[in-house]
Amino acid sequence: MLLAVALTGCAMSGRAQDIIANGIFYNIISDTQVAVAPAYYDGANHYEGCIILPEKVYCDGVNYDVAAIAPRAFWKSNVTQIQIPNSVTMIGEAAFADADQLTDITLPLGLTAISRYMLAGTAVTNLVLPEGVTDIGMGAFEDCDQLHTIFLPYSLQTIGDKAFAYCINLNEVYSDAATPPLTMSDAAFEGCNNIHVMLPDAATTRHYENDGIWGDEDQFTLWIDEGLAVIPSMEQENVGQSWTALTLGNSLAYKIYGPDGYLVAVTAADRYFLPIGAQRTDYLVVPTTLMRDEEDLQLVATAEPDAIEEIEEDDEPKLTIVGLDGTIYIGGDTHGMWTFIYDVYGNLWYERPAVNNWISLPGPRVYIVRVGKTVRKVFLN
Repeated sequence: MLLAVALTGCAMSGRAQDIIANGIFYNIISDTQVAVAPAYYDGANHYEGCIILPEKVYCDGVNYDVAAIAPRAFWKSNVTQIQIPNSVTMIGEAAFADADQLTDITLPLGLTAISRYMLAGTAVTNLVLPEGVTDIGMGAFEDCDQLHTIFLPYSLQTIGDKAFAYCINLNEVYSDAATPPLTMSDAAFEGCNNIHVMLPDAATTRHYENDGIWGDEDQFTLWIDEGLAVIPSMEQENVGQSWTALTLGNSLAYKIYGPDGYLVAVTAADRYFLPIGAQRTDYLVVPTTLMRDEEDLQLVATAEPDAIEEIEEDDEPKLTIVGLDGTIYIGGDTHGMWTFIYDVYGNLWYERPAVNNWISLPGPRVYIVRVGKTVRKVFLN
């Protein structure tokens, strides 16, 4: 279910919420602003599926900015993916906690803090925190047992108690913070191990090595980021009449720039949605580790129905690539294709025609798998 338009009509609510528009509940918090509120009634939170929040909501003669997400707004809901507009600057405590089907989220660029328990208990797999975030609250990602890659910005200063506790599959942390973020307790990464931390340079690595938490060799392995060595992949398709959906490969982070060169989003979600307007609009999609942007690997997305139809004519079969118990499994018709498998530093581990649909490799390690035009990043434990 997609819930979004740039300018949304409304109905005044008889419930605790002030406005209901396109299935989203809002509370008015100022003369010009609203906050997304829980859709909680009959003992359940009724948000579900894929939600694209709008930047504005028009109601009763007022064009409100969607400026905040209330505490527990999506708590225990059945939402699977959420894209948050840059008009939002505050997300309340436990806003998405225990939404156990939530796998993908794109955070707004103006966010400065990750609130307490914000995504605790979700199924988010890859996440990038935008530049400007200084603090990660207590328990923010606790029990996110599917989380395996997170990108931390240069601005990050503190990580709260049990922020990443029991993220048992957390394997990669890309940290652009020159000074090791201060962990508010020894339990910030409780229950985690074999975490590979990518850092911008040798001097920063030495700072982390000398830190009491980050320098723990039993929990962290520190590396110097050397950028990407494989070509990213992107697919594009229509979603209704208003959106084009980008499926982004490799489970990497991407910076998305608008036609005027302004930054629209930084995301590690598997899918990102762009609006289709009356005119053709081109966007640049640039793979990034936050420490460096791979501009030579940038892709172009076009929000135009005719261009999207051309992309959809590509008849290469759809493939699935997953890692499980030390083995990479490839599903689908691979006839006539080659398989290439790299580690995150570009070292080639496997190269041959795609005759086997399973390949065993040593772990724990992250591999980037390319079969034909399909590229995916997998973690082998």
